[in-house]
Amino acid sequence: MKKLMHFLAKIFPNSKTGENPVAVKMFYRMNAVKHFFKRVKQSSKIQWPLYSGNYRVLNPQGHIAVCSLTSDNLMSEIFSDEIAIIGTVVTPNLGIERIILNTISNPNIRHLVLCGKDSPIFKAGQAIECLFKYGIDKEKRIINADGHFPVLKNLSEEKITHFLNQIELIDIKNEREFEVINEKIAEINLNSETFKTLKLKNPTEKELFNELKPGGKRVPLDYDQKGFFVITVENNKREITVKHYFKNNQPGFIIKGHSSESILLAILEKNLVSQMSHAGYLGAELTKAETALKLNLKYVQDQSLKYK
Repeated sequence: MKKLMHFLAKIFPNSKTGENPVAVKMFYRMNAVKHFFKRVKQSSKIQWPLYSGNYRVLNPQGHIAVCSLTSDNLMSEIFSDEIAIIGTVVTPNLGIERIILNTISNPNIRHLVLCGKDSPIFKAGQAIECLFKYGIDKEKRIINADGHFPVLKNLSEEKITHFLNQIELIDIKNEREFEVINEKIAEINLNSETFKTLKLKNPTEKELFNELKPGGKRVPLDYDQKGFFVITVENNKREITVKHYFKNNQPGFIIKGHSSESILLAILEKNLVSQMSHAGYLGAELTKAETALKLNLKYVQDQSLKYK
């Protein structure tokens, strides 16, 4: 590592103040790449975490979990041999529940670093902070949490209590500079002792759902009493055009835009579909049209996208 620092210092000379922020950032990124490949090799041999989510497993034997809230970019910039897992979270209910379940299923983890930008709407970071400070009420609602529905409905009180006893929170919420976060992680006084494992009596995530196989009978669109739609894409104008016809083939409405979501919302707002299958079909076709617009592909309704 010293040789690498000297090499970078030669490439990027120090400033007049003697500082070299460019070389330091380059060092962090090169070291992160090294740690990434090391962790990929380690994580490929394990069956943990138990629950899916937007995260990266680094060192399963590590004592630190990192939650970067909504800052997805920090997942590739924060590194330490002591980090077991790093991921994002948005919602203060299902998101926090998965953090708790994946944490208590790994007795090595003893610290949770909370960093990155918090969601101004859901406020999952503020909810995690309140969980450690105030706990939950009888309804399993996180006390004093401000976000949308901060209720840990699917967890037992035993699991929540176990999590709070196992984990020490390092709260640097809204810190988005990866150098500062890495330094804070390096300062953590690690407790090398593993925590007593809590046996998860509840079924796994896959077992909680009823499996529904894809497929089914689609109702013919000509049965829709509200009419039908013709979708075209004009790449040169960067525009999607949707023409609505009544069931008797008379012109109804015309909608132009570049966002599939906004066009579909306009259709639903005007109540121009009467069948769920028709609405689903329009959503799929409009998404395909928007993709064609963005990637400059050839769009023909009811056909696969093609290169021009």
